[in-house]
Formats: sequence, C-alpha cells, structure tokens
Amino acid sequence: MRVLTLVLILFYIISFISSNGMAENANSMSEDSDSFHFAGFIVLGFAIIGWTFILILLINAIIQIFRKSKTHSVAGLPVKCK
Repeated sequence: MRVLTLVLILFYIISFISSNGMAENANSMSEDSDSFHFAGFIVLGFAIIGWTFILILLINAIIQIFRKSKTHSVAGLPVKCK
C-alpha cells in the first residue's frame, strides 16, 4: 500500500511539473531569448541546496561506516544458553 501511494504521488508531481514546463516553454518562444529569468535561478538555487544537503548526508554516512569498520567490537560477556 505504501509503495502504491508513493508511486501515485511521484506520478502526480511529474505530471504537474511537465505541464508547467510545456506552458513556460510555449511562452518563452514569444519573448526574447536574451531575457533574464529570475524564477529559473531561484529554482536552480533550491536544487543546489537540496543536492548539497543530500551529498553531505551521504558522505557523512560513508565516513561513519569506515570509522566503525576500523574498530572491532568484542563482546565483554558471552551469552550462555542453559
């Protein structure tokens, strides 16, 4: 159920983004191609911030895995079955 919900949400997001992209593309053909698109730079800035956040989390996880693999943990008292 959870996977189906995530797939539907992803489908709706993609369909909304693509329809807005087509409308913006049709409008931009009538304007100058040299105009300054401030909204595009704002979206690009948010994308860069998001990817930076994800990459920092990924690098941090990799560093923690390497640190944990260097130290071998030994159990102090082994569990005995009765």
